[in-house]
Amino acid sequence: MRFPPIGHEQWTDEVREILASFSVPFSQYGLGGDESEKDKLSPILSTVLQNPGLARVYFPLADYILRKCSLQSRHTRIIILRVAWLWRFEVEWAIHSSIAVRDGILSDEDVRRVVQGPADPAWSPLEKLIITSVDQMRESSNIDDTVWCALADEFSNQQLADLTFTIGSYVLAGMYMNCFGLPVPAGLKGFESYQTE
Repeated sequence: MRFPPIGHEQWTDEVREILASFSVPFSQYGLGGDESEKDKLSPILSTVLQNPGLARVYFPLADYILRKCSLQSRHTRIIILRVAWLWRFEVEWAIHSSIAVRDGILSDEDVRRVVQGPADPAWSPLEKLIITSVDQMRESSNIDDTVWCALADEFSNQQLADLTFTIGSYVLAGMYMNCFGLPVPAGLKGFESYQTE
């Protein structure tokens, strides 16, 4: 790892306050509200906590995008996985594919179809549009008028904003995971398990 996770001996009152605020939504990352679980805290959180001021504003955004935004959970996970695949964010891919399958949001076959992109015939028309929007953001940092208008026929303005910010937020998250040198967690499937022939 290029960027060290914060150690428990470095936890300040501010760090404890931040973790206490997010112990429920982030419990899957290793903190269930009990400081005795300090050694289980994921580097995804503990690296950001090297900068508590950043963590204080970033964690609520991450929580909103993943759990509180107006998109269906299935759509959010499809976006996250397509972002992770196209931008080559392997840690993001491994974590979110595992959680999506574990929680019954996506099937393992759905995850494999994310790799194929919007052309896979099993996607619904709306899911094809969502995946295409991610692809276009990767190619041009924009969504073209045809796709945007088609999405606007299905989504409210709130959902359109949430879709756009979900794509951007997971590009940001994947970039910091890559730059910090975070490893793929043990026992999770990285890209190798999903490579196309």
